[in-house]
Amino acid sequence: MSAFVSRLSIARKASAVRGFQQLLRPTTISSISRHMMSTKTEADLEGDRRVLTLKNLMGRSLILNRPEALNALTHPMVLAMKKHLLGWQKSDLCNVVILRSNSPRAFCAGGDVVRVSSEWESGNQRGAMQFFWDEYSVNHLIASYEKPVVALLDGYTMGGGVGLSVHAAFRVATESTVFAMPETKIGFFPDVGATFFLPRMDGQTGVYLGLTGQRLKGRDLVYAGVATHFVPSERLPMLEKRLQEIDVVDYDVVNRAIEEFVAQPEAGQMEYSLAGVRDAIDRCFRFNKVESIVEALRQETEAEGVVAEWAARTLEQLMGMSPSSLKLTLEQLRKGRTCSIQESFALELRLAERRLSSHDMHEGIQALLVRKSNDPQWQPSTIDAVDMQKLHAEYFETRGNYEMQFLDPANFEEYPHSYGLPSEKEVGEFVRGENPQAGDFGLTRNEVVAFFVKGSGHKIGVKEKVNWVLDRKTRLLPDSSVLQWIK
Repeated sequence: MSAFVSRLSIARKASAVRGFQQLLRPTTISSISRHMMSTKTEADLEGDRRVLTLKNLMGRSLILNRPEALNALTHPMVLAMKKHLLGWQKSDLCNVVILRSNSPRAFCAGGDVVRVSSEWESGNQRGAMQFFWDEYSVNHLIASYEKPVVALLDGYTMGGGVGLSVHAAFRVATESTVFAMPETKIGFFPDVGATFFLPRMDGQTGVYLGLTGQRLKGRDLVYAGVATHFVPSERLPMLEKRLQEIDVVDYDVVNRAIEEFVAQPEAGQMEYSLAGVRDAIDRCFRFNKVESIVEALRQETEAEGVVAEWAARTLEQLMGMSPSSLKLTLEQLRKGRTCSIQESFALELRLAERRLSSHDMHEGIQALLVRKSNDPQWQPSTIDAVDMQKLHAEYFETRGNYEMQFLDPANFEEYPHSYGLPSEKEVGEFVRGENPQAGDFGLTRNEVVAFFVKGSGHKIGVKEKVNWVLDRKTRLLPDSSVLQWIK
């Protein structure tokens, strides 16, 4: 049995009582779900059309099939995925689950928020909230799944598509992958578990991505920690076939199978678009007030070169977002640093309800996705005009009308699977001697790199990232080859 499964079993036992005690209030979402699942409806048929399945040997594939909308998730699609995932988890004929798309342009470009907004505005508030409840429960199910889940992120992977993929044990990016969490641009906030995964990215990278909606492409995702592997898109059919042949439920076996198809970067190259501004991201986005972040960015524009240009672009990005969404998102992600996976989704459900009650979410959706005029009239219209005390009381201190119930009781503070590149935090702990395997003596660069390369099974990209982190975060002790962590 893999380490992932054993750790997850412990997590389930520890949270089982609490998980089953999280009962929904009478006549709310739970009863709606039972009614919707009792008979075959048009919604069920739509789900079957839009989410296809492929069964071959010991592999099972969920295939998103709404290409005309870049696979934007509808509620029937979410319900169809839930049905299949629950069934395959119990099946002895399934060893690995693959999530992919039928479209060459997109894995999944988000959720169908236009339909959700329309339902809420028309008075069907339960229906709108049901979408989020089911979506988040599927996201959590993927995070806690008892079998390896491999998400093939070929094309646009945004919003709801991130929720389907980022919690999987294996996330495969290609040269066509475009990742983003652009919710603040429509007056919403990064959800689908972003409360959990964004604060656990390197430094302030997750906060930067969550506030600005900045896109990452291709290998960016691997170096940022969003993806675990990079495989050229032309190799994906062969990879899927290889995964279907795996005859045991074993995460390490799946990892080695994916590694067979990984493409080497150019010798010595680290193809990461944020590499030149990573330290600037930490300098600017470390603050707990949006106003302070804006001021720090303005100061960076006074310099010259790449960082100044980046700061100017970032300021322009922030000025186009909903001011209240920016403040809400920053507070959400700061709280997320100490939230468990279940607490993260529970918080997001409450925030979603409050946001659906706001002006900005519906205005942003209309301006950007319906009218496509790109001229949202935010209320308030400036960052300074957003009353943070009032916002905090409304969103974080007021109990919502709906509560999460999870399909699996598993709960954890950190992802129990780790098949990506080492994080900056992990490298720092090793250099500082906080990792027991580091020993009691100072370490040289070669020793640090060798430790992570060997521990990863010589994974492609490890050497490049560890060296890049050491270049930025360490210096040599005087008259020595021993490293000292300086940041």
